[in-house]
Amino acid sequence: MNFSSHSPNCSQFASSDVSDPEWRPNVLTSEMSVALISLTIVNLLVSPLTIFLNVLVILAVKTTPQLRDKYNVLLACLAGSDIMTGALGQPVFNQSELIYRLTGSPASEFCIIPHAVRLFIRTSLISALQYLAMISIERYISIIFPFKYHDIVTKRRLIVSVILVWLLVFPSIFFSIYNLDLLNSFFYGFVIFLAIFILIFCRIASYHEALARIAGKITTPSAKAKVLKEKKALKTTSFVIGVVLSCYIPMTLFRIVSRSHKISPDAFLATESFTVTLVLCNSVFNPLIYCARSREYRRAFKKLLHRTNYVQPL
Repeated sequence: MNFSSHSPNCSQFASSDVSDPEWRPNVLTSEMSVALISLTIVNLLVSPLTIFLNVLVILAVKTTPQLRDKYNVLLACLAGSDIMTGALGQPVFNQSELIYRLTGSPASEFCIIPHAVRLFIRTSLISALQYLAMISIERYISIIFPFKYHDIVTKRRLIVSVILVWLLVFPSIFFSIYNLDLLNSFFYGFVIFLAIFILIFCRIASYHEALARIAGKITTPSAKAKVLKEKKALKTTSFVIGVVLSCYIPMTLFRIVSRSHKISPDAFLATESFTVTLVLCNSVFNPLIYCARSREYRRAFKKLLHRTNYVQPL
């Protein structure tokens, strides 16, 4: 049986994945069923948790004066993007693709779903990396130009930057819908590598400056405390970046390996489902990192949860 051929109904959606094995009912072995059921349970549990925790982040920033600064506003914007992953990405992948496969349906009956999921993952990665790049630039400015920070990072520029992040998502959607694969690959690669370059540059420059100030350029206790606080925020962002890359790198490596090595259809489809689940689960980790790294976030979360426990029923 030829697992590489796509049904005619799916050809308009699959131009860029023509070499990938396609789902067939006979791939649903007992081992594959166990794998798909396990991934379905993971997504069912993580999806509402992702929404809940990221909503807590947004409410914490909104209701806590200590968190109401530009840095945490950007974290709240990133949380908004993560909420979309929990509310849309995981249910579509879980309830549509995984459940369709578990029922033994042929790929021709749900061919558009895998491509919709991959498109959502691609746009989610673009928005997440762009937000992290913005946060890194904001941290860079706060450490390198502390006295000009409020003149450079204004509310208006922050709003424009957030709008720009979402505008950068639309070309990838447009290119995918109209099967402009060459333009899509070029744009996707350019945006990703630009964001990674900004992340690396800002990390190195910010850490170098922070360490230099702590070593002796700043001597007053209040100034040192401020630099230490900026350094802690920088480390928090670094943890977030590390988790994002750790969740996306396995899928990227898998796609590279699958192009250069022959993999059986069942191994390919099971591994692909696992890497997609890992990418979608990335959105639940950020609030946990904020809570672990920030006392203000822990206090805000406890306050919000304590308040909900005492809501009187109508």
